[in-house]
Amino acid sequence: MTAPTVAIDVTPLIGVRTGVGHAVASAIAAVMVDVDPPGLRPYALSLRARDHRDELPEGTIVPPVPARIALAAWPRLDRPSIDRWLGDVDVVHATNYLVPPSRHPTVVTVHDCAFVRYPELAVDDVGRYEAIVRRAVHRGATVHVPSEFVAHEVDEIFGPGLIASGRVVTIPWGIPPILPDRGMSDDIAHRIDGRPFVLALGTVEPRKNLPHLVAAFGRYATTDPESVLIVAGPDGSASTALAMAVDALPSNIAARVIRVGAVTERDRSALLHRARTLAYPSISEGFGFPVLEAMLAGTPVVAARAGSIPEIAGDAARLVDATDEDALATALSDLADDATASEFAARGRRRADQFDWSTTGRGLVSLYQAVT
Repeated sequence: MTAPTVAIDVTPLIGVRTGVGHAVASAIAAVMVDVDPPGLRPYALSLRARDHRDELPEGTIVPPVPARIALAAWPRLDRPSIDRWLGDVDVVHATNYLVPPSRHPTVVTVHDCAFVRYPELAVDDVGRYEAIVRRAVHRGATVHVPSEFVAHEVDEIFGPGLIASGRVVTIPWGIPPILPDRGMSDDIAHRIDGRPFVLALGTVEPRKNLPHLVAAFGRYATTDPESVLIVAGPDGSASTALAMAVDALPSNIAARVIRVGAVTERDRSALLHRARTLAYPSISEGFGFPVLEAMLAGTPVVAARAGSIPEIAGDAARLVDATDEDALATALSDLADDATASEFAARGRRRADQFDWSTTGRGLVSLYQAVT
């Protein structure tokens, strides 16, 4: 069989890399080292891409269709089509919900369904994805998901019958590579000042549930006079709620909640390796990269029993109800015990070994071949 030519959306590679950006970059690399790699024709649905060529694969096509036009039109119309700019391809892979109308077989990656389940937590643009994905499914698109949890959500929301018909395909991600611990920046190191720390990692958005984590840390901190909570990640729509949660703590404990904002890959790696615990109480997750990244680094994890997290973490994380602050505080206390921490660190390393990008690459190549 001749390897197909795949038009693949690389828009998530622009700017600060989120989990989606890391997934797309790693998936492309994995596909291209497969024994029978497809031809890739990258495209970006953002006019900003013209100013970010150094962040995108060579030859990336930038159709003159601004994202705002696509977001307004594609929930209702099968135009504008971008086929004229993509040229002769066999498959179109929309890697982040925004599915262009096309005459070619189409794959759309649905990372999670939080934008449908929790519309109150979604920003305006993300809220339009439901109609775009629904219209693409109606046109015959195949849906790629990173977990069985998301597969069943897609079947329920956009089906039913998509799983049974083979139009929902689960191909888990690998784990984004993390650097060796080469030390952290002087500013972050100075603020931690050698103290043990709990790490919260990710954009400050509502579904990450950080106010409940802060409250739980406040309870845990009364039994541990040294530990601090490090919140690492860009500001988002829950930044005010997070600040209010910190302000609600006694002042001596509030001073032990340290927000460091977006971090470099070097700092991210150092934090993952040096944290006493990663706390990840997200109320909705389609995969959950930080959980596996921490496990890869040998750091114990406490996470929410929500979304795909139980499926991804298995028995290698301490799982609690997302909004049960007492249970979360107890889990933080348990994982501060050296023996318990060592046990969960070992479980985590074994669990992390089960996720690799070569499996992802083979799965995507097989999917591209199947839809042509």
